[in-house]
Amino acid sequence: MKYSLVVPIYNDAYLAAAFCEEIYRVMSAHLRSDEIRQEFELIFVNDGSSNDSLSTLRELAERWPFVMVIDLSRNFGQHAAIACGMHAARGEIVMRMNVDMQDPPSEIPKLIKELELGDFDLVVGRYAKRKSPLRNRLSAWLYFRLFRALTGFDTPQNTSPLRAMNRRFVSAYNQLQEKSRFPQGLDQWLGFKHLYIEITHQNRIDNRSAYNFWSRLILALDGLMYFSDRPLKLIATSGLVVATFGIFLGLYLIVEKLTGTEFLPGYASVVSLVSLAFGIQLSATGVVGLYIAKIFREVQNRPLYVVRETYGSPLTTEEIERR
Repeated sequence: MKYSLVVPIYNDAYLAAAFCEEIYRVMSAHLRSDEIRQEFELIFVNDGSSNDSLSTLRELAERWPFVMVIDLSRNFGQHAAIACGMHAARGEIVMRMNVDMQDPPSEIPKLIKELELGDFDLVVGRYAKRKSPLRNRLSAWLYFRLFRALTGFDTPQNTSPLRAMNRRFVSAYNQLQEKSRFPQGLDQWLGFKHLYIEITHQNRIDNRSAYNFWSRLILALDGLMYFSDRPLKLIATSGLVVATFGIFLGLYLIVEKLTGTEFLPGYASVVSLVSLAFGIQLSATGVVGLYIAKIFREVQNRPLYVVRETYGSPLTTEEIERR
């Protein structure tokens, strides 16, 4: 198998038919053959969709010989679904992208060409211009600034989910054992040689996103916490600053009391400072609790995902989970 493409699905298989049509057009032109199943496989991972996505994907697997479907037993999250697809991928070059075609499949040969030159292990799409609402662009800009500051990874702005990896990189990725996943961060942590190339960004074909504000916020927090302990260091520093300020404030109030100066007029400021300190303490406790929750999940050592059934796949459920 020469090429594999991994696509996670969660309640959006209604986009998959048009996606398959476009993928077939692009890959048949790239391979210069109408029979592409010997060299290309498209792996849909159904991440516990609650609608009729599975039946839709099964129909596509019957229609298109290059399509295989992995049905997970429940919703494990997009990142676990990506890991499952990468375990199942047999290609020497493995790609991953979303089904919404915000990253046009026509950009795939551009990534493949760069990867096949042999100078890089991972080729990542980077948007020249994002076609997203202003709030999404601002939040993405802020997130990447924080991610670079807190993790030390030099992740460029506006990177795309579309990326292509050689077998060396995929084999290293598949060795990772952690349950808390953030693929963009893992790509950076693994190292190897990366190349970022500009691709076109277009609107979703259904003009709606599966991620709302809160899901984006949770994803951002997870990404920051998975790859850095700097939030804990910032909390410790903030606590030290507030405690130091509190000591000096206490000394100031003692001096005022001893000299007979009226200090009640400053009562409001004292209450404000106490409230600030309490807020910082409460936030610190919450952040520490989140880190402990991540540790708890890791030590449980449960499988990252559970496969219920596969369709159109030469691999059995046990083989995928073992890989």
